[in-house]
Amino acid sequence: MVEDRKSTAKEELKWRAEFGKLGREAVRAKSSDFRPYIKRDLAIRWLREQELAAERRERGTFWIAVAVLVLTVVGIALTLAGY
Repeated sequence: MVEDRKSTAKEELKWRAEFGKLGREAVRAKSSDFRPYIKRDLAIRWLREQELAAERRERGTFWIAVAVLVLTVVGIALTLAGY
C-alpha cells in the first residue's frame, strides 16, 4: 500500500518530541517499525539531523583543544624566555 498523504506541522512537532524522548539509539532501532510511513521517513531524517549536529560538536571540540594546546605551548615558551 502506498501512502501519499503528507504530515502536518503539528504531527511533525509531536513526532520529533517523541523521537527526542526516545533518544537516537532507540529511534534507530525502531525506525523501520514506525507507522505511518511518513513518520518512519521523518525518523530517518531526524536521525541524520542528530548525526550532523553531533559531528559539528565534535569538530568544534577538536579545534578548541588545538587552540588550548597552542596557547599552552606559547605560555611555556614565554615563561622559559623570562617574560
